[in-house]
Amino acid sequence: MFESKARLREDVRALLEALRQLGEGDYAVLFDPKGTLLESPDDTTGGEWVLRRLVQAHAEELFRLPAALRAAGEMSDVFEDFEHREFFLAFLNGRVGVLVACPDAKALEDASGKLLNVLADRLLRFNPAWRLDEKGRGLFLGSPRLDTVVVGRPSE
Repeated sequence: MFESKARLREDVRALLEALRQLGEGDYAVLFDPKGTLLESPDDTTGGEWVLRRLVQAHAEELFRLPAALRAAGEMSDVFEDFEHREFFLAFLNGRVGVLVACPDAKALEDASGKLLNVLADRLLRFNPAWRLDEKGRGLFLGSPRLDTVVVGRPSE
């Protein structure tokens, strides 16, 4: 059964909002390497504009985080100016990502499994190009690759 783009977009928006609320976060964003796609809340007139700017300025670097963590390689700290916040990130097939600014990113990672699976399904239906990996190779006919990253506050 085919679903309209408008309906899928609304589903993705609702799931992004649900993820933000689950983490008691003040901002969530769906983004690709070029910048932001959807935000929660829709009205980012408060301090959220700083987080939008972070994603817009560092989207490509954010997509390199999972590989850098797996390789234990050097990486720049794009979150150094946000020591008072924690961030939960999830990347689908290295093509699209979600960032949630929240008080406890690890708790959100632990609680978000089913919600992330539903979001991944809706995202793959919304944009079939995201079924390919970041280099444009192969179809993920089984399970898509979902990488998560938790950025916590520095230990004192």
